[in-house]
Amino acid sequence: MTIEVGLLADHKGVTAPKVVGDEYVVDAHVKISVYNTADVVTAAQLGLSTITAAVITGQSGPDIEGESGLFIHTGLGTGLYASATSLKLLLYDNDGDCQELSNSNIDDLTVRLRVWGNL
Repeated sequence: MTIEVGLLADHKGVTAPKVVGDEYVVDAHVKISVYNTADVVTAAQLGLSTITAAVITGQSGPDIEGESGLFIHTGLGTGLYASATSLKLLLYDNDGDCQELSNSNIDDLTVRLRVWGNL
């Protein structure tokens, strides 16, 4: 995917990861303009060295060529992300057969993430 990752400021204006218990948490937005199944969001792009958990906390309405809707999730292989240092955002059509998109042009899709990990 052609992506841009930006960190979101908290109520104090801080964008750096914050400690929560034994881990750090960071809120980010990922803007996707071209979906490529090989691309990942890295821990380094989020200010982290490792990723232990991630959730999608929101998304904008995309306009996808030839698709009526979209389902997004953070891809898991055997219960793990792409690696300890990256995660994939997997995009599926929402037209009944739920097939993964492959290298699609997407206009204005932004996904908001909350990611936990270590510095």
